Amino acid sequence: MRITTNQVIKNYQSNLSKANNNLTSAREKVLTGRNFNKASDDPGSASTAFTLRTQYLDNTDYIDNTKTAESRFQAVESSVLEMNTTVQEASGLITKGINGSTSIEARKSIATSLRSMQESLVLSANAKIGDTFILGGQNTSTASYELSDDNKLLYCSQDVSSTDAAVQANLQKAADAKINVDLGFGLSYDGSGNLVNNSTLNTAFSALNVLGYGTNDDGVDKNLVNLLGNIADELEKPTIDESKMQGLTKQFDSSKNQLLDVLTGLGTQSKFLEKTQSRLEDNKLTLNNKIDSVENVDTAEAITNFAWAQFAYNAALKVGTSIITPSLIDFMN
Repeated sequence: MRITTNQVIKNYQSNLSKANNNLTSAREKVLTGRNFNKASDDPGSASTAFTLRTQYLDNTDYIDNTKTAESRFQAVESSVLEMNTTVQEASGLITKGINGSTSIEARKSIATSLRSMQESLVLSANAKIGDTFILGGQNTSTASYELSDDNKLLYCSQDVSSTDAAVQANLQKAADAKINVDLGFGLSYDGSGNLVNNSTLNTAFSALNVLGYGTNDDGVDKNLVNLLGNIADELEKPTIDESKMQGLTKQFDSSKNQLLDVLTGLGTQSKFLEKTQSRLEDNKLTLNNKIDSVENVDTAEAITNFAWAQFAYNAALKVGTSIITPSLIDFMN
């Protein structure tokens, strides 16, 4: 097979062009520090980088949501701790008040303290961060709890000890209300289009679940604020109704234990959020490293490749001097 001079020159020009392109690409990688500057340079890597950056941004949102939720739960836990301290102090006063050796004057003094504690519990229930009320469930813009003129706790103007079925249904709905936040657990919906509970975190918290609402089977208030008022009423009487006081104190102990259960649950939730944030921070670092490996070059390797590309280009130029014979014009020059 005969190889003409023109074929040799064309092959040489093609190889020289490739060497020049390789040199240019290697130079750009050294100067920019990136494996590619536009998607067309490396579509596969560009697609991978886009996916990784989307995951990174989502993970950043999850971290922000977790920090906000953690801050909220810490504030809620602090408020519930205040309530628990008040209730424990009230428990000691009640024990003293129902002691047969306590005088009527001392019982009246204790009753006055219990009424002050009612107000303290309401203040704790209306705690807020900035302009956000943290114990109102879904109602975060206004104070949800107040004492009526007869010292009964009201939630959004509704008596929490009301026996009206509609009122109790509203209170149950308020206590179960949710504000769902996506923390990267795989937000999903069931076949009916309803949010799957364990795919998000509920950050709504209602003091109704802390203080209690409604009445027990004996018709005794389950709400701690109302219980303190009712016990204070009994202590102010010349003679305590032992049967009624026994029912009140029994329910008070039960509601107090419920408060402790809620407090324990909050501690567990706070620990969970700490671990979640730690996991998300680890994910952030991992994703950042993956993005770096896909988009950015290894500097030492890039410089080495550039040196080889430059060597190859210079070698190609030298080969060209032996392949391309001087023309008559070249000789005349």
